Amino acid sequence: MLNRFLIIFLAALISSCETTGFLQFHDFKSGWENSEIVEFNFKGKKQKSIKNISFILRHNNDYSFANIFLISELYDLNNKIQIDTLEFKLADPNGKWLGDKKISVVEHKLPYKTDFILNDSEAFKLKVRTSMRLNNEINEIENLEGVLNFGLLIE
Repeated sequence: MLNRFLIIFLAALISSCETTGFLQFHDFKSGWENSEIVEFNFKGKKQKSIKNISFILRHNNDYSFANIFLISELYDLNNKIQIDTLEFKLADPNGKWLGDKKISVVEHKLPYKTDFILNDSEAFKLKVRTSMRLNNEINEIENLEGVLNFGLLIE
C-alpha cells in the first residue's frame, strides 16, 4: 500500500514539474550505497544553448544527515573529464529540512552547473556517487538510508 502511494505521489510530482529540458531519475531500493554510481547521458539539441543543471535528491525521514557530499564526473564526447567534489546542505542548524517536504518525502533541488553551454548534439555522460563519512572516521558510510531517488534536471 505504501509503495503504491509513493509511486503515485512521485508520478504526480514529476508531472507537475514545468521543464522544457531534461529530467531523469535513478531510484534506490534501500538507500544509496557508497558503491552505487548513478549515471546520466544527455546531449545538446540542434542548436547551441545555455542551460542550468541541477540535481534532484529525494529522501524520507530515515535520512539522518544535514548535508550530503557527492563526487561528480562529467565526460564530454572526447572523454574530457571534469571531476567535482560537492557538498550540499539539506537542513538548517535546527534540523529543519531546506527542501520541499511533501508528506514523508523531502525534495531538494541542488544546483550543479549554471550557464552550462550545450553545443549542437554534443553528448555528455555524468556519473555521480556519494562520499559521506562520519566525523573523525576514515571509511565512507556504506549506505545512506532513506535516500529514495536522485535525478538530473536540465532547464
